[in-house]
Amino acid sequence: MRIKTDTAQLAGRIHTAYGWSERTGVYAFAAVYNALAAMGADCLAAEAYIVIPAGAGVSQAGQVTAGRIRHGLEKGLRKACAERGVELTDVRAAQNPLLSVPSVTVTGAGTAAGEGTLQNQAGAEIVLTKWIGMEGMLRIAEEREEELRQRFAPVFLRQIQSYRDEIFAGKELETARQAGITTVRQVAEGGIFAALWELSKETGMGLDLDMKQIPVLQETIEVCECYRLNPYLLTSAGSFLMVASDGRGLADTLHKEGIAASVIGRLTSGNDKVIHNGGDLRCLDRPAPDEIYRLFL
Repeated sequence: MRIKTDTAQLAGRIHTAYGWSERTGVYAFAAVYNALAAMGADCLAAEAYIVIPAGAGVSQAGQVTAGRIRHGLEKGLRKACAERGVELTDVRAAQNPLLSVPSVTVTGAGTAAGEGTLQNQAGAEIVLTKWIGMEGMLRIAEEREEELRQRFAPVFLRQIQSYRDEIFAGKELETARQAGITTVRQVAEGGIFAALWELSKETGMGLDLDMKQIPVLQETIEVCECYRLNPYLLTSAGSFLMVASDGRGLADTLHKEGIAASVIGRLTSGNDKVIHNGGDLRCLDRPAPDEIYRLFL
């Protein structure tokens, strides 16, 4: 949502995350924070609504009370907001008999100087920052920690945890805007395939994509294989799509700043959304439910 004033634009975003992990609210906040940042807005304030299953008493960690669940979720969220200078103005909580896992809905608001011009020229290249499914990998590791400890060495799980700070937008957006990039979109719920579908819809352009150029961490692949999840349909906060006339130049600029970036395709005239995977060719499907939800079914 955007509301224009005489001097600036007010922007707002909302996102809901589900899970037993105390960091569930952090992931909801990251999605909001990143969406605003992709719009060129600074997130100034946020509020949260925590909903806990009625009669909640058992989690992956054992016997807990609803009050302790709320406290843990709120504590993690407050810490994340404070670290990024965002005021958490209100936290409300309720219990709902229709839910089987806790949910945290975060609403954020901020200001932006103005709305950039949408880059929608055929031939413009699509750059992806960081790695797909990284957020989902972290959430799976937290929700299924005990199970994964039985399968992987401690060093592997510590490596997964080392990516926690990567879920928030950093200097990649400032670097992109200094390079004149005006079309930036977060890769969030539904994963990279959903984000690309929405990019095509928003620009009114087709897509020509190289699946082998879409980066995914080996840790993400191994965690997804444990639960038969598709990393290309997995929530990916921290990753962004950028459209540039010179995608390779943008990727090189990001690399110089220590930011992982890859050219994964280009915009095309027409409506076709084509994915190349070696010698195979397929069309991009409509967005599907995020794979993270399958953990709780």
